[in-house]
Amino acid sequence: MTSDVRKIPIDPAAQALELAKLFNDVSFAIDEYRLSEQDPPLSKSEKSRLKNVAQGMEDSAHYLTAEAIGATLEAIQPQLDNIKLITIQAKTQLEVLKDAEKVIVVATLALNLGTAMAAGNPLSIIAAADELAETLTA
Repeated sequence: MTSDVRKIPIDPAAQALELAKLFNDVSFAIDEYRLSEQDPPLSKSEKSRLKNVAQGMEDSAHYLTAEAIGATLEAIQPQLDNIKLITIQAKTQLEVLKDAEKVIVVATLALNLGTAMAAGNPLSIIAAADELAETLTA
């Protein structure tokens, strides 16, 4: 009898971002402990060791974030040149626009694109880039 187990696709960027957040949270917890009042007080050596461990966790979080960004960029590689062009066009328009409402709209859509990139969701990135491009050509 065979099992009907379906494999759920793994999103490397999302997994790396999740791990980065968890590692950052552990680093923060270590620093919170190190900087709080302890009974008995921590020795200089203990504080130093905890500081080094927290920094190591933070370094690991940064590495995982970089890995997630790399995986995201790889996933959107075919659209990357277009996204760069749209971003350049947004900057150019923001330099010459006189209407505050239009500036706010373009700036907000550019932020949406940046937020989508930071979240590492390729579909959201493409949708945000398309929305910004449509606004720029309107």
